[in-house]
Amino acid sequence: MPTFITASTDLYNFPRGLLVSEALRHSALLTDLYELTMAAAYFENGFRANASFELFVRSLPPQRGYFLAAGLDQALDFLEDVRFQPEDISFLRRHSAFAHVNDAFFDYLKTFRFTGEVWAVPEGTPIFSEEPLLRVTGPIIEAQIVETFLLSTLTFQTMIASKAARVVVAAGGRGVVEFGLRDTSTSE
Repeated sequence: MPTFITASTDLYNFPRGLLVSEALRHSALLTDLYELTMAAAYFENGFRANASFELFVRSLPPQRGYFLAAGLDQALDFLEDVRFQPEDISFLRRHSAFAHVNDAFFDYLKTFRFTGEVWAVPEGTPIFSEEPLLRVTGPIIEAQIVETFLLSTLTFQTMIASKAARVVVAAGGRGVVEFGLRDTSTSE
């Protein structure tokens, strides 16, 4: 039986009372099809190199001199326990994009874990254009599979933290009430 968490205690900020299984929170399917087909291609061709990628902002929007780094806790939580559930693997086996992929790849997914290294700026650090927010180094298949989740999570969390900081500065010491999160979405 899966373990369930409530929004009041987790890192994902699900609506209060919504139950989300641990399996869903750490599903390696929280990516896009491109990442999975590339992973299969690497596996099928015996390409086992290490890879590094960095998440950074190329340029800041006008009138915004910085962003605040956010989402690291959620990203690390995901990386510590990311895996493919048996039903995830069954789904991929049936998907037409994997019709010619050998069974050995699906066997690999059964034991998939992230074993790479992560470097990141501390949560709440101001970041500027061209500065890395996070760097991942590890086996290329692992890095490929986790890239989309990390990109979407850190982008979303950083956007919200940065907006909140600008609102607080603009308020000039007055109280702030903000309802914008009700209209946003995340990878979940």
